[in-house]
Amino acid sequence: MRHAGRGRHLYEPDPLSDNVIALPRHRPSAKSTRRDALVVRVHGWKHVAAALTSAREASRAVTLLAPPGSTYTGGVGFWAAIERRRQELFADVDAELIVDCDGAPGHVMAALRVGLKHLIFDGNDAARTRLTDIVAKHGASLRQRPAAALDLIHEKDPLRACRQRMAAQA
Repeated sequence: MRHAGRGRHLYEPDPLSDNVIALPRHRPSAKSTRRDALVVRVHGWKHVAAALTSAREASRAVTLLAPPGSTYTGGVGFWAAIERRRQELFADVDAELIVDCDGAPGHVMAALRVGLKHLIFDGNDAARTRLTDIVAKHGASLRQRPAAALDLIHEKDPLRACRQRMAAQA
């Protein structure tokens, strides 16, 4: 880090950007509708960045779908950090992150506490009924699990895969 005078730095490292795709900031553009949103199953920040970059380039909406039961493996904190980063770097992209809590009502409650708004719960009906009111009070929603149009888990180049799918559905 080089200093530019007293107490000022020319370069401040960003601990979140290490090993991450470098992304330019853009001005907001015309947003597409949710109806034509591409659904992409994402497994981490690299996949999220690829899907959002391709959506920005194509001026399309995108739905980012966490894997089933992803709150067991990554935890709600991981997905909350992804969501905050998404909002920071891609505020101009019409996107939503849907986090899959599987059948765990406690994971839904934890997700609400960290600010996640779009959740999947496929547990029993009694728990779903109780959660519906709680989720609504938090301004969030329980969703059905959509079929992922594109799963990036085995893609060597997630950005290229997203661009190809966006172009094919244009």
